[in-house]
Amino acid sequence: MFKALLIATAVLFSQVASAAETWKITSLDWQPFSGKTLPEGGASIAVLRAALKAEGIELQVEFYPWTRAIETAKQPGYAGVYPSWPEDVAPGFTGSAVLFKSPVGFVEPKAKPLVWTKLEDLKGKKIGIVQDYGNTPEFNALAKNGTIKTEVVTSDLLNIKKVAGGRIDGAFIDLANLNYFLKYDAKDLAGQVQANPRVIDSKDLLLAINDSFVNKKANAILSSGLAKINADKIIKDYMEKHMK
Repeated sequence: MFKALLIATAVLFSQVASAAETWKITSLDWQPFSGKTLPEGGASIAVLRAALKAEGIELQVEFYPWTRAIETAKQPGYAGVYPSWPEDVAPGFTGSAVLFKSPVGFVEPKAKPLVWTKLEDLKGKKIGIVQDYGNTPEFNALAKNGTIKTEVVTSDLLNIKKVAGGRIDGAFIDLANLNYFLKYDAKDLAGQVQANPRVIDSKDLLLAINDSFVNKKANAILSSGLAKINADKIIKDYMEKHMK
């Protein structure tokens, strides 16, 4: 009898575990925040996973180039695409509560730094941007009216290489992302490029929730989970552990 009870209990727990809700999202290689080769999938993925875990939800992540990540996440089986700047939230998606913040600025040649107080001071400069990144509204407006010249590439790493090679005057970039590259993938260029000391903005990072996602309470659930964790500490601990 006792053995039968144990078996029944084990089966019940197994059924509960298998019934746990899972959110599937897409992401991109955007180190140190996300990346298929990073521990735990990156610092920002660790935050999202912790917030969902606090609500009893599991996280599944698929990594793609940014444009493909957006297109794939439009399918009904996906909760959304992450991490996204507010300007990156495409039609068919809704921005979630903010999961964390990160500063953005310019990577520039050490030999020829960008000198500016306001973005208009960069008139005539050729600035690299990444395809389909949202940047900031002010920067986008100046690029659209031709005050700032832009060149579009497919990755931040390519922009860093172009700056180092003198092919552009600078590039718009997340500063934590730049710091990662200069420590790892582009460490051979650390003597040639640097972060401009002036920060453009501190950008919100969020989950762009797929409007077709089956769980229509996704944003409320995520907000509840975020209230139960310390996102800043998770990122700080992640950086200290994995990004030395």
